[in-house]
Amino acid sequence: MLIVNDATKSVVGAINNRLSALSFHIREYYWVDMKKTNEIYRYKTEEYSTDAVNKFNIYPEQIPSWLVDWISEEGGYFIGNLQPAHMDFRFFTLGNLWAIISSLGSTKQNRGILNLIESKWDDLVGEMPLKICYPALEGEEWRIITGSDPKNT
Repeated sequence: MLIVNDATKSVVGAINNRLSALSFHIREYYWVDMKKTNEIYRYKTEEYSTDAVNKFNIYPEQIPSWLVDWISEEGGYFIGNLQPAHMDFRFFTLGNLWAIISSLGSTKQNRGILNLIESKWDDLVGEMPLKICYPALEGEEWRIITGSDPKNT
């Protein structure tokens, strides 16, 4: 923890500025709900400019078939990862719950996460402890989806 005094005032100001930028980035680009899914379906691809709507060159075909049926109308969540031309649409329970606890999401987004957990209780909890990730990956699928690099293992 930082004690705010004359010596640390500039550091605290810089931290607050960075947190503000981080919050905006996460809330804007990592959030997915039905509205955002519909936006992605209408994205133009191969846009390269500062005013491009599709900043990460996401192709609508990348939206998994299970997502539209799985995500509830009043729910939403923060996706697992975002990189150029690729979104990891899996639901990570721990990350989304921490987003609520840490106020990373807006009030509306936090409600959306809780609504989604409630509406998809059978998928996420069922008769066992809460699943950390949905849907689970099988076999070597995780290497493709996560962009695994063998040099890092």
